[in-house]
Amino acid sequence: MSETEVQELLQIHKDAEYLNKSYDSLKQKYTNQYIAIKNGAVIAHHKNMKDILKLIKDKKFNPANVLIEYVNPKDMLLIF
Repeated sequence: MSETEVQELLQIHKDAEYLNKSYDSLKQKYTNQYIAIKNGAVIAHHKNMKDILKLIKDKKFNPANVLIEYVNPKDMLLIF
């Protein structure tokens, strides 16, 4: 595994921690939408997965290196 790949994995882990800590506030703003998180921030959101992938690519990010999550309106337990 290259150093770049290791760094991308570490960043996705940090983004998952951000998602876990911020889920309540994200749920209020992005309920029933997919959100894309990169570097501890929401970089895109949309109700359709195809469209969020397009938004991510338009912003010059590789979707494989972006955390994408569906924001469910119901309370749920996130396990990472």
